[in-house]
Amino acid sequence: MIRMLLLLTNGIDGTADILVELCAARGVPVFRFNIDLWAQYRFAWTADGFVFRDPTGRSVDSGAIDAVLWRRPSLHETPEWEGGSPEDRAATEAELQTIVREIADWARGRGRLRLIDPAGSRRVGRLAQMRVARDFFRVPDWAVGWGVRWPAGRRMVKRLTAEPVGADHDRYIYVQSVESDRLAPEWPWLLQEIAEGDRDATVLYVHGRCFGFEMAHTRTELGVEDWRIRNVAHDDPWRPWMLPEGVADRIDAYMRRLGLRFGRLDFIAGGPELVFLEVNPNGQFGWLDDPEGWPLHTAVLDALLDPSSTIDGRAVTLEEG
Repeated sequence: MIRMLLLLTNGIDGTADILVELCAARGVPVFRFNIDLWAQYRFAWTADGFVFRDPTGRSVDSGAIDAVLWRRPSLHETPEWEGGSPEDRAATEAELQTIVREIADWARGRGRLRLIDPAGSRRVGRLAQMRVARDFFRVPDWAVGWGVRWPAGRRMVKRLTAEPVGADHDRYIYVQSVESDRLAPEWPWLLQEIAEGDRDATVLYVHGRCFGFEMAHTRTELGVEDWRIRNVAHDDPWRPWMLPEGVADRIDAYMRRLGLRFGRLDFIAGGPELVFLEVNPNGQFGWLDDPEGWPLHTAVLDALLDPSSTIDGRAVTLEEG
């Protein structure tokens, strides 16, 4: 049993809420740091270690922490905290994000960072994902560039950046179906062929275990070429999906190649073969879980308590040969 699990997250993270409840039921000591509520905490870090004190008066020092989970210590979708000018807030938020990254690096260096790699989205970007995935799955053709005219035809435009930016959080270019020859050549674009298949599917990968789900409605029934155009994944009905034979083994091999112990993979099913779209190294999954027993969250907690889920600092070679 670990002495203390540190959750790095925010105040509106429902998954962190459930993990804390599961920890309480199991008697697992847990301390939660909500980055958006930072002003309600007390924190000090010296050469001897760091100490947190939460709004209830509970405290934890770094020497007692055996496991750290990088959940979603993000300020992008949380209510804006008050204080100072916009420039003050932007500078303070940048400092806070740097501090939690330093805490994750501290945990990584001591073998205490579990399951989720904070650098996963930067280390394994969309192009790397698709390049490596070709060794395991069917992947739609893609192209990236600027200063060129793209050939005519309908394609998907996706963003390359993993983190939302700007006031609108990149919603204008999250995923969009376009006539590619109409794209302005002076801007950088990521284009992808529209995948064959009639139903979107997703798989939560938790330290070697795969949990599959598919959309209850086909793309035709939804009237879209890609359900992500709707940007309402939490509202659309999903159902458990039995992975085709051998797919779980391929997913496991793929994720091991990427050096990821956790992620949510998106596929298109129902065509001649399963089509890979992307993997989110810190994908959300709470809306897929069953409140009767919380099997997905339980799997995450099981992995957190397993030392073999520790994130190490060794370099990962994505391509072979």
